[in-house]
Amino acid sequence: MKKNYLLFAILALSFSGIFAQTVEINDDMESYTVGTSILQDHWTSWSGTAADAMLSSNAQAHSGSKSGFVDGSTTIDAVLDTGNKIFGTWWLSFYMYIPAGKEGYYNWQGTVPIGSGEWVVGNIYFNEGGDEPGSGYIDYSSGDAADWVYFTYPEGQWFEVVTGVDITSGISLATWEMWVDGVEVVSAGTPFADAAGTPGTSLGGIDFYSISANNEYYIDDVTYQDGPFVGVNDFAQKGFSAFPNPVNNILNLKANENITSVAIYNVLGQQVYSAKVNALTSQVDMSQMASGAYFVKVNVNGSEGTVKVVK
Repeated sequence: MKKNYLLFAILALSFSGIFAQTVEINDDMESYTVGTSILQDHWTSWSGTAADAMLSSNAQAHSGSKSGFVDGSTTIDAVLDTGNKIFGTWWLSFYMYIPAGKEGYYNWQGTVPIGSGEWVVGNIYFNEGGDEPGSGYIDYSSGDAADWVYFTYPEGQWFEVVTGVDITSGISLATWEMWVDGVEVVSAGTPFADAAGTPGTSLGGIDFYSISANNEYYIDDVTYQDGPFVGVNDFAQKGFSAFPNPVNNILNLKANENITSVAIYNVLGQQVYSAKVNALTSQVDMSQMASGAYFVKVNVNGSEGTVKVVK
């Protein structure tokens, strides 16, 4: 599977009228050399050098055999460049693995390359201090715990983090939403700003930082795209899920309302599967499909959405 489809015009044209979106980043982390710094394409670092870049590792992987590794050296300051966006609707999805007892941390930066730094919504902690296993929070750069937003995550398991940022009214009025392991953490319409109401200069990127000597986490299967991602809110209300993901052979689909149709597209926008369902559950045999990423377009009782599945 190719790791990056940066501004891939063919993909955008192929999905025209289907997803109405462009996938700017689709990175399964497989193309990097194990043990070396990841410093190319959409990956950089706070300093812009390999000294604090993310490392490639084969110790854990959500798909394939590799992932990005942020260790406990307290020197890694890896940055995912999301393009300094100032308009539009943008969705970022990635999978994260934090071993039991270990810590994790990242923050949103307003500009990349990073100068003095802009912690747009503050700090996002996972098991801060090592004494809150499976618990995390967003502090909005506030010293008042009443402002913080808490969430949970599964230790020692891969889980997905999905973030949507709506800049259609301009960056000063940007809002965001965030989901961790399929659970809403930040509701749609929340200001994309710190507790003082200060927004970032733009949607610059994510800083994956090694917060302490106890820090250890892995990043895999990064997707960044514009337009509506999956109709997250509508699909959550309808109880929709697609599992397992990654899938080996059989993809299971289920919802609380009738699934009326399913279509699967590869990253070139080519339809490789379609079916009428009209049931609460459905199974798709993907055993004959090549390894890689697929977009599963589902209609649940009139609401359409798209989920990314890795095989």
